[in-house]
Amino acid sequence: MKAMTIARFGGPEVLAYRNVELPKPGRGEVLVRVMAASVNPRDWVVQEGRYRFKAFLGPFPLTLGSDFSGVVEATGPGASRFGPGTQVFGLQSKMGAFAEWMAVPETLLAIKPDAISHTDAAALPCAGLTAYQSLVTLGKLESGQSVLINGGAGGVGSYAIQIARALGAKVTAVASARNAELCRQLGADNVIGYAATDFTQHVRGQHIVLDAVGRSSFARCRAALAPGGHYLTTVLTGQAALAALKTATLSLAGLRPRRCHAVLVRSRPADLDALMALMLSGKLRSVIADTFPLAQAPGALARSRSWRTAGKLVLQMEQAAQHT
Repeated sequence: MKAMTIARFGGPEVLAYRNVELPKPGRGEVLVRVMAASVNPRDWVVQEGRYRFKAFLGPFPLTLGSDFSGVVEATGPGASRFGPGTQVFGLQSKMGAFAEWMAVPETLLAIKPDAISHTDAAALPCAGLTAYQSLVTLGKLESGQSVLINGGAGGVGSYAIQIARALGAKVTAVASARNAELCRQLGADNVIGYAATDFTQHVRGQHIVLDAVGRSSFARCRAALAPGGHYLTTVLTGQAALAALKTATLSLAGLRPRRCHAVLVRSRPADLDALMALMLSGKLRSVIADTFPLAQAPGALARSRSWRTAGKLVLQMEQAAQHT
């Protein structure tokens, strides 16, 4: 089968589109015929060797990609949740989605409804779960509250605007001028152009500030938060980790500080089901910036690395066309 792999960490030169052995599902795993896989910043961060948990990735050659949608082809010993022919999607933290087939634990999977395309489903897991777990699990967002999303047109931000809107929140998005209309279409009540205005100097009273691009620290955003509000960043830094620990300690002491959270996304099928329910209701959609064949994954990774993409980039497998 074909896969996009790396044999060592490095720049674009380490990417190789090559034949690899078809994986065999182990205990509790299923073999998925991948129809689509989406690109996330973590893919090129892993490629460059900057991922903080490299020990969990497995040996070289390493197949990139964590988001996928496809069809179960076979089941391993002890796997019984999904039979062959079931359409599924999910997030595999150990990577492997930039391939025509992948073996994945069935506990990470959720069912993809027929009404949702493989492209839209593949775009959802990492970015959608990050947005959902930031706003719902950590931020405990409620109807009537105010939320600011820095990076509103990106993968995480585009989902976060819609989720916050579906929960009844008042949404302010920070984005480039060219993406302001997209943010409004997704449900933002207000849009701030980051090139013209420093939101940390003007915005106040937010229950949540979600920094989906990691460019505004907790210290800078503290004044924008309401008492007891939550600052969440998707970019883990030492400064953010220390601030998260300190504010968590104050909260455990019975105080009501403004909280800092470094968001570490987890693959939870129940959360994937909740996101898919929002999609089926028409309250959530994947914003697809562009699609690429698997062989052109290096170009998709380069575009993701530019940080100038509105929405998601998705790889479509050649076999997807043959399947449909």
